[in-house]
Amino acid sequence: MSQEELIKYFGYGSNADIEMMAHMVGRDDLYGELGQLIGYQLCVQSLDQIRDIIPPTSPLKESPREIIRKKFGDTFELFVAVPKPDAVIHGTIWDLTPLEMEFVKNWELVDCGMQEEVQSLAMDSNGQLIQVETQAVMDPPAEYERIVQGDDYKKYVVEKRRILEVADNVRKDFLEVI
Repeated sequence: MSQEELIKYFGYGSNADIEMMAHMVGRDDLYGELGQLIGYQLCVQSLDQIRDIIPPTSPLKESPREIIRKKFGDTFELFVAVPKPDAVIHGTIWDLTPLEMEFVKNWELVDCGMQEEVQSLAMDSNGQLIQVETQAVMDPPAEYERIVQGDDYKKYVVEKRRILEVADNVRKDFLEVI
Protein backbone atom coordinates (compact mmCIF):
# COMPACT_ATOMS: atom_id res chain seq x y z
CA MET A 1 0.00 0.00 0.00
CA SER A 2 1.44 3.38 -0.94
CA GLN A 3 1.75 6.24 1.53
CA GLU A 4 -0.61 8.34 -0.65
CA GLU A 5 -3.44 5.91 0.08
CA LEU A 6 -3.13 6.31 3.84
CA ILE A 7 -5.04 8.85 5.91
CA LYS A 8 -3.57 10.35 9.07
CA TYR A 9 -6.18 9.87 11.79
CA PHE A 10 -5.82 11.35 15.26
CA GLY A 11 -7.17 9.03 17.94
CA TYR A 12 -7.75 10.14 21.52
CA GLY A 13 -9.18 8.32 24.52
CA SER A 14 -9.58 4.63 23.74
CA ASN A 15 -8.87 5.44 20.05
CA ALA A 16 -5.29 6.22 21.11
CA ASP A 17 -4.86 2.55 22.08
CA ILE A 18 -3.66 -0.02 19.52
CA GLU A 19 -6.02 -2.69 20.88
CA MET A 20 -9.09 -0.52 20.42
CA MET A 21 -8.11 0.51 16.91
CA ALA A 22 -7.37 -3.11 15.95
CA HIS A 23 -10.84 -4.18 17.09
CA MET A 24 -12.47 -1.19 15.39
CA VAL A 25 -10.80 -1.61 11.98
CA GLY A 26 -10.03 -5.35 12.00
CA ARG A 27 -6.25 -5.10 11.57
CA ASP A 28 -3.63 -5.38 14.30
CA ASP A 29 -0.51 -4.35 12.35
CA LEU A 30 -1.40 -0.66 12.51
CA TYR A 31 1.22 2.06 12.58
CA GLY A 32 0.73 4.89 15.02
CA GLU A 33 2.86 7.44 16.80
CA LEU A 34 2.25 9.67 19.77
CA GLY A 35 1.05 13.14 18.93
CA GLN A 36 -0.91 16.17 20.04
CA LEU A 37 -4.06 17.51 18.44
CA ILE A 38 -3.77 21.29 18.28
CA GLY A 39 -6.66 23.60 19.23
CA TYR A 40 -8.89 21.13 21.08
CA GLN A 41 -9.43 20.07 24.67
CA LEU A 42 -10.30 16.55 25.76
CA CYS A 43 -13.57 16.28 27.66
CA VAL A 44 -15.73 13.50 29.05
CA GLN A 45 -19.47 13.45 28.41
CA SER A 46 -21.96 11.46 30.43
CA LEU A 47 -24.76 9.66 28.59
CA ASP A 48 -27.25 12.47 29.23
CA GLN A 49 -24.87 14.96 27.54
CA ILE A 50 -24.57 12.97 24.29
CA ARG A 51 -26.71 14.47 21.53
CA ASP A 52 -30.33 13.38 21.53
CA ILE A 53 -31.17 14.43 17.95
CA ILE A 54 -31.60 12.52 14.71
CA PRO A 55 -30.00 14.46 11.84
CA PRO A 56 -31.10 14.02 8.20
CA THR A 57 -27.77 12.23 7.49
CA SER A 58 -28.55 9.46 9.96
CA PRO A 59 -29.01 5.98 8.49
CA LEU A 60 -30.72 5.02 11.76
CA LYS A 61 -33.89 6.40 13.26
CA GLU A 62 -32.43 6.77 16.74
CA SER A 63 -30.39 9.53 18.34
CA PRO A 64 -26.73 8.92 19.25
CA ARG A 65 -27.76 8.90 22.92
CA GLU A 66 -30.26 6.09 22.34
CA ILE A 67 -27.82 4.07 20.21
CA ILE A 68 -25.18 4.31 22.96
CA ARG A 69 -27.71 3.52 25.70
CA LYS A 70 -28.74 0.29 23.89
CA LYS A 71 -25.11 -0.85 23.51
CA PHE A 72 -23.73 0.18 26.92
CA GLY A 73 -26.55 1.01 29.34
CA ASP A 74 -27.26 4.14 31.36
CA THR A 75 -23.83 4.79 32.89
CA PHE A 76 -21.76 5.27 29.73
CA GLU A 77 -19.13 8.01 29.47
CA LEU A 78 -17.52 9.24 26.26
CA PHE A 79 -14.33 11.13 25.40
CA VAL A 80 -14.97 14.06 23.05
CA ALA A 81 -12.78 16.74 21.54
CA VAL A 82 -14.06 20.27 21.97
CA PRO A 83 -12.50 23.27 20.18
CA LYS A 84 -10.28 25.45 22.36
CA PRO A 85 -7.58 27.48 20.60
CA ASP A 86 -4.92 27.28 23.33
CA ALA A 87 -5.35 23.58 24.18
CA VAL A 88 -3.95 20.25 22.98
CA ILE A 89 -5.13 16.67 23.26
CA HIS A 90 -2.57 13.90 23.66
CA GLY A 91 -3.22 10.79 21.60
CA THR A 92 -2.01 8.74 18.65
CA ILE A 93 -1.65 9.59 14.97
CA TRP A 94 -2.63 6.47 13.01
CA ASP A 95 -2.06 5.60 9.35
CA LEU A 96 -5.40 4.23 8.14
CA THR A 97 -6.79 3.18 4.78
CA PRO A 98 -9.94 4.88 3.43
CA LEU A 99 -12.00 1.79 4.38
CA GLU A 100 -10.56 1.83 7.91
CA MET A 101 -11.56 5.49 8.18
CA GLU A 102 -15.11 4.45 7.28
CA PHE A 103 -15.02 1.94 10.17
CA VAL A 104 -13.89 4.75 12.48
CA LYS A 105 -16.60 7.16 11.29
CA ASN A 106 -19.22 4.43 11.71
CA TRP A 107 -17.95 3.62 15.24
CA GLU A 108 -17.96 7.32 16.15
CA LEU A 109 -21.55 7.69 14.84
CA VAL A 110 -20.57 10.64 12.63
CA ASP A 111 -23.49 10.17 10.20
CA CYS A 112 -25.80 9.71 13.19
CA GLY A 113 -24.85 13.14 14.53
CA MET A 114 -22.85 12.25 17.63
CA GLN A 115 -19.96 14.45 16.50
CA GLU A 116 -18.48 15.97 13.38
CA GLU A 117 -15.61 14.82 11.19
CA VAL A 118 -12.92 17.53 11.26
CA GLN A 119 -9.62 18.27 9.56
CA SER A 120 -7.07 19.67 11.95
CA LEU A 121 -3.38 19.97 12.71
CA ALA A 122 -1.47 17.66 14.98
CA MET A 123 2.13 17.68 16.11
CA ASP A 124 3.83 14.34 15.59
CA SER A 125 6.53 12.82 17.81
CA ASN A 126 9.22 14.70 15.82
CA GLY A 127 7.58 18.08 16.41
CA GLN A 128 6.29 18.35 12.83
CA LEU A 129 2.80 19.74 12.15
CA ILE A 130 0.71 17.46 9.96
CA GLN A 131 -2.88 17.44 8.68
CA VAL A 132 -5.09 14.86 10.41
CA GLU A 133 -8.71 13.77 10.43
CA THR A 134 -10.53 13.27 13.70
CA GLN A 135 -13.94 13.79 15.31
CA ALA A 136 -15.06 16.64 17.54
CA VAL A 137 -18.25 18.14 18.90
CA MET A 138 -18.42 21.41 16.98
CA ASP A 139 -21.99 22.64 16.65
CA PRO A 140 -23.68 23.26 18.99
CA PRO A 141 -20.94 23.50 21.62
CA ALA A 142 -20.64 20.36 23.71
CA GLU A 143 -21.84 19.85 27.22
CA TYR A 144 -19.39 17.83 29.29
CA GLU A 145 -18.73 16.54 32.81
CA ARG A 146 -15.02 17.23 33.02
CA ILE A 147 -11.87 18.25 31.15
CA VAL A 148 -8.95 15.82 30.87
CA GLN A 149 -5.45 17.26 30.64
CA GLY A 150 -1.99 15.81 30.07
CA ASP A 151 -0.80 12.66 28.41
CA ASP A 152 -1.18 10.14 31.24
CA TYR A 153 -4.97 9.92 31.35
CA LYS A 154 -6.82 6.61 31.57
CA LYS A 155 -7.68 5.71 27.94
CA TYR A 156 -10.88 3.80 28.73
CA VAL A 157 -13.77 5.39 30.61
CA VAL A 158 -15.86 2.21 30.28
CA GLU A 159 -14.88 -1.43 30.76
CA LYS A 160 -12.21 -2.23 28.16
CA ARG A 161 -13.32 -5.82 27.48
CA ARG A 162 -16.88 -4.69 26.80
CA ILE A 163 -15.95 -1.82 24.47
CA LEU A 164 -13.60 -4.08 22.46
CA GLU A 165 -16.37 -6.66 22.10
CA VAL A 166 -18.84 -4.02 20.91
CA ALA A 167 -16.23 -2.61 18.47
CA ASP A 168 -15.83 -6.08 16.90
CA ASN A 169 -19.59 -6.45 16.51
CA VAL A 170 -20.08 -2.94 15.11
CA ARG A 171 -17.35 -3.54 12.49
CA LYS A 172 -18.86 -6.90 11.48
CA ASP A 173 -22.34 -5.38 11.23
CA PHE A 174 -20.99 -2.50 9.12
CA LEU A 175 -19.29 -4.95 6.73
CA GLU A 176 -22.67 -6.57 6.09
CA VAL A 177 -24.21 -3.31 4.84
CA ILE A 178 -21.37 -1.86 2.75
